[in-house]
This record gives sequence, C-alpha cells and structure tokens, in this order.
Amino acid sequence: MFQIRIAIDLTPLLPDGKNGGAKILTLTLLKKIQQIVPNYQFLLLTAPWNHLELAEYETENTQRILLTELIADSESKFSIQQVKHLFKRIKFKLARLTYLKNFLKTHQIDLLFCPFSAPRFAENGIPVVAIVYDTQHLDYPDFFDIKEQQLRTNFLNDLIHKAQKIICISEFCRQSLIKHFNASADQLIVIPVSIQERWTGLSEEITNQYLLELGLSHYRYAFYPANYWPHKNHRLLLKAYKIYKQKSPDSSLNLVFTGDLKEQENQLRQEVAAANLNDCIHFLGFLDEKHLEAVWRSCECLVFPSLYEGFGIPVLEAMYFDKPVLCSNAGSLPEVGGDAVIYFDPKNPEDLANCLLKISYDTDLVAELVCKGRERLKLFDGQEMAKQYLNIFELLGEKIML
Repeated sequence: MFQIRIAIDLTPLLPDGKNGGAKILTLTLLKKIQQIVPNYQFLLLTAPWNHLELAEYETENTQRILLTELIADSESKFSIQQVKHLFKRIKFKLARLTYLKNFLKTHQIDLLFCPFSAPRFAENGIPVVAIVYDTQHLDYPDFFDIKEQQLRTNFLNDLIHKAQKIICISEFCRQSLIKHFNASADQLIVIPVSIQERWTGLSEEITNQYLLELGLSHYRYAFYPANYWPHKNHRLLLKAYKIYKQKSPDSSLNLVFTGDLKEQENQLRQEVAAANLNDCIHFLGFLDEKHLEAVWRSCECLVFPSLYEGFGIPVLEAMYFDKPVLCSNAGSLPEVGGDAVIYFDPKNPEDLANCLLKISYDTDLVAELVCKGRERLKLFDGQEMAKQYLNIFELLGEKIML
C-alpha cells in the first residue's frame, strides 16, 4: 500500500480564534486525512504556544515535535501576554532553526504541508504544498502598514518560488495570485473550504442551557461571527443596524457578535454605547465550538458585511444550520453563496438596512433562502475536500519516490 511521510507546519497556530478560519480549516482537515489514510505518517511541527493544544491530534500515525529553544518544558502553558511576546520573536527564533538544514530529511519526510502558507522549513528536494487564503494587503493596503505589506508580498513571492503546488481556497483567490504575482496557473489549485459538517449536534436542552449562560435566551438576533479585523466591516453594520431600527422601531431583532481581538472589540463597544445600542447588540467574545453552535442554532439569520473574503466560511455554516444569509457582494462571497443568499453593497449601509427589513418580515423569502441554501450546500463536501488534498500529496509523493 502506497504511503508517504508528511510534515505539517503548525507553528503559526495561535490560541483561541486569532488565526480566524485558517485554524478551523487546518484542524478539521487534519482529522479527516488521518482517518482516510491511516497508512500515512504525519509529523506535526509545533510551537510552545500550541504544543499542548495539539496533543489530541497524536494518533498511531501522527506524532508531534516541538520546534523551539525558547523553553525547556514543552508542556508549559502560556498566558496571552507570553504568547504575544513569543509570537513577536517567532520569525527570528524559527528562522534560526533553519540551521537544521536536513531536519526533514533526517525524519524521512517526503512532503512538507504548510496550511498557514509560509514555507519556513522548506528543504531542497522535498516538495512543498501550501494554502493561500487571500491577497488582501494588495486589494486593501490601507488596512496594513507599509512594513506589513512588504512582509506579505515578500512571503508570497517566496512561497510561489518554493511550493510545487499552492492550494487556493477559491477561484477568486487563485485569480488574485495570477493577477498580483504572475503565478503559474498550473501551480495553483482551487479546493473550496468545506468544514461545515464538523458540528457535533447539540440537543435542544443543551442548546438552551448554553444560550442561558450567554444571556441570549430571550432574544431574536442576527448573527455575525468574525474577528474584529478592519475588513470585517463591523462599523458599516452598526450604521446599517441604526438605520434599520429607525425604520422599524418596534422590531425585536438584535445583533450578536462573536470573535477574537479584545482591544478592537472594546473600541467597537464604545461606538455601540455612543449610538445608544447597548441593549440591542451583544458581544460574546471568542467562543468554544459548543457554545458557538448554540448561537448558530438559535439565530434568525447570518449577516455578513465583509469588505473582502478569500472564501467566507460562515456563509456555508449558516446554510448548514438552515439559516438565511444576508451577504456582501465582495471578494469570493458571490462564488460561495451563489443564488442562495441576499447580496448587498458592503459600502452602503442603507442597502444593508433594507436587506434586514426584508428578512425580518418576509417569511416566504426566508423559506426560499433556506431551501436554496440546502441545495447550494451539496456542492461543498468535507470528505471530498480532504480527498482532493490527499490526491495532491500522493501525486507529489510518487514523483519524488521515482
């Protein structure tokens, strides 16, 4: 039986939700490929801030190895402050590990997989497969300082030079790489993100218990799960919601936000307070998967005003939970949502407010969107996604063994 040894670089994986959807995709994909090819061997390259968290992914065919000189105790737990301090040093410290020029060869690795893009441990003669999520810093440079723009551009140039195959999470992402970096079309492969089936399924009783804990038991609400990055466009949503409340003062529809980045959340809270919307907008912070599922199950709809998406995982998640979707028409989102969502201009709060009004009062429209969402979801299968990744791994693994 054909088998290969694959190293997976998980060193950039951070606590909680700081990696956004990339972390969820990576860990969901890892579990799937472990099950599909138990004859493969996987070496998980970890860092001190995630080594313990990744312990549950060790199996008969999967081993962790801690790549660090930062501490002696590999099982130590880190505070958020320590993680931030260590992450500032990651480029220097992990770059120093390149003195182990034959590290992968020593461990008989056939292929290096970089789900967080950067091929920092690449070695000559060992194929590299990486995922690229977007080129946002080029399409929205105002969201990044000059240094960050240069770092991202340099890293993508390096990746295109080193990787045999680059997996793009959407055709939009693929075309962006071709446009901005003149990447070879043959090097780029589109594999959509299909991880909405990972939810375990909560009972009604447990769902109600979690909603009570979160203070949502008695509310109707539109849901926006997103870290507080600038491109997520929370402020436009606040403007739209204020217009919506003015047009429909008797509406009981609230807004619920979940996501990481506490400092940015606090800034948004101040704006909500200044707009006298504290009673209508709920900030839940970063939630574990079970509490997040409870929020999904009880929401009225997804509202997704993002200015830029390489994919848009919540769109499919909403369809999975039979929720109608109000969605920005930017980036990859029309590619993901198809005809199963209501689109709006993410720079026009009036447009979004009108969409909220439609979803609040038109029950036939809600039923139609839910039905279309179920059909749309059939195009995105998690098992098929994992098999497409494995096909790429096998193709490159076979070539190097010839």
